[in-house]
Amino acid sequence: MVDTIVGTRIRQRRREIGITQAELARRIGISASYLNLIEWNKRRIAGSLLRKIAECLNLAIEELDGASEHRLHETLVEIAHLPSLQGLNIESHRTSELIGRFPGWARSLAALARSEHEASARAQTLSERLSNDPFLNETVHRMLTRIASIRSAAEILTDYPDASEERKERFHRIIHEESRSLSDIGEALAVYLDKAEEENRILTPIDEVEALFTARDNHFAEIEEFAEKLAPHLTSPHPVSRHAKAHELTREHLSGLIKDLIGSHREVETAAARSRATQALTDYAVGAILMPMKAFQDYSVELRYDIEALSEVFSTGIDAVCHRLTALPHSENVPRFGYFRANAAGTIIEMLGLSGLAIPRYAAACPLWVLYRAQQSPETVIRQRALFPSGARFVFVARARNTGPTGFGKPRHYVTDMLATSETDAQRTVYAAEANAPVEEVGPSCRLCPRRNCLHRVEDPLAA
Repeated sequence: MVDTIVGTRIRQRRREIGITQAELARRIGISASYLNLIEWNKRRIAGSLLRKIAECLNLAIEELDGASEHRLHETLVEIAHLPSLQGLNIESHRTSELIGRFPGWARSLAALARSEHEASARAQTLSERLSNDPFLNETVHRMLTRIASIRSAAEILTDYPDASEERKERFHRIIHEESRSLSDIGEALAVYLDKAEEENRILTPIDEVEALFTARDNHFAEIEEFAEKLAPHLTSPHPVSRHAKAHELTREHLSGLIKDLIGSHREVETAAARSRATQALTDYAVGAILMPMKAFQDYSVELRYDIEALSEVFSTGIDAVCHRLTALPHSENVPRFGYFRANAAGTIIEMLGLSGLAIPRYAAACPLWVLYRAQQSPETVIRQRALFPSGARFVFVARARNTGPTGFGKPRHYVTDMLATSETDAQRTVYAAEANAPVEEVGPSCRLCPRRNCLHRVEDPLAA
């Protein structure tokens, strides 16, 4: 389909600037009959011939090589299959012709659809927050707990003036510690309320940390550079010793850099967020030392992004491998990944988002996600082709692992790591789906999913 764009674009541009087919063929050194085959998409072209045509038509090579048109084609096909547009008989099989003949209109349609999607997402997010936001409830509860503790300690000091100095010191210390904690909670709540009306809201400490990673596309070049230099210090072959050494190197050499990174980003404002960000960047640095980016990239391509194989190569956990995959530098040939971790209660306790994948922050996600199913088959990688109501398709790869001590008679506590990528990017991975692999209809959450006939629905959708 996309291959038909280039010839159509050449024919359209040639006519726009008033050059005959015979004249253009003469300038680029081919026969008019061969150019006719190219223009009617009967022959593929690339390399030097494509560059010559681009020069003669006063076009950049990027306008003819099909890369940008390929992305635009995928976007328009996705738009054509939106549930809200069904019944309009959109000629999706002529998408390539639209892009080739009217590229401006094609880009405009894509931009308009993107704008509408973003506006709908903002409206849905706001409705979701207003309907089901635990942050306010949790914050008020924490504030009341601290206030009660301070009041209790103060009453004891007032009612028992003859208490020993040691006891007085202990209660003064309680008041001091609880007051500091109360101040941090109040600061987080103030930021939440101040930003509640902003278009790009960063409301909770978790939001602030996610905004930091989003602003850097989950990649911190400064840390990567230091990690490459520190990696040779890992001399032990034992995974536990290597991990401990990586933590030690991070504390000794990267603590200052991590502090500077957090301080330089306006996304991280509250003390609670700074603490979370410090831990997140420390984990990032440890992973970068254990799996230096250059070697990790090479093995990822060789092993086709197989998380189990990469875990074995670098003697580290699946979760660390998933984190590194989200940190791969972006380029045309590198898949983009998102990462999610859920506990046994089904709560998403960590996530590194993926563009286009709507994730509920303040309500339970769709129970049909393989993220939750994986705990039925622990220590096993499970793949899922997921189709969202928007028409977007993703491939989810999940694996549940035990996080507690092991041994006979000891309870098992599992968390699930899930990697997410678009179905297009999945083609570059070992998880590429066969054409006949089943596609499962899922949603972001019951509140945000319009599929009213879903047997697993537990809440009515926000949209009427």
